[in-house]
Amino acid sequence: MKKEPTLQQAYDTIRFFRRGGSLRMLLDEDVTQPLNTLYRYAMQLMDVNEFAGAARLFQLLTIYDAWSFDYWFRLGECCQAQKLWGEAIYAYGRAAQIKLDAPQAPWAAAECYLACDNVRYARKALRAVVRICGEASEHQILRLRAEKMLQQLSDRS
Repeated sequence: MKKEPTLQQAYDTIRFFRRGGSLRMLLDEDVTQPLNTLYRYAMQLMDVNEFAGAARLFQLLTIYDAWSFDYWFRLGECCQAQKLWGEAIYAYGRAAQIKLDAPQAPWAAAECYLACDNVRYARKALRAVVRICGEASEHQILRLRAEKMLQQLSDRS
């Protein structure tokens, strides 16, 4: 017969999740292969524009591994494709927190902010893109696009 968790165990579990723990960290076995299979299937759904189904899988994946940039970023893409701007912005924000040197997340968030006419936050996201890109040659095209968009937004006001 299985014992009920103690109050202390429940408290410890809640504290673990509040400090950024994920379900994957609690599992005794390696779940990399099943998660990779779900990820590949979600990507296939995205390829055929089944964004709602793919988003559900990415949400599941983020529950198992809340520290995966790819899971959060792809979830953002699915939400953005469905014009779920708030959900997309949240997912891109989580992705940006995980991988601070990836300008793609704030760029995508800026697109969502503009789609819902939040120019103030779009500017902030675009400035983040410029800062993250810095002088890195692999991000110069994105940096130039962000700078151009910032200029266009300045011209609008």
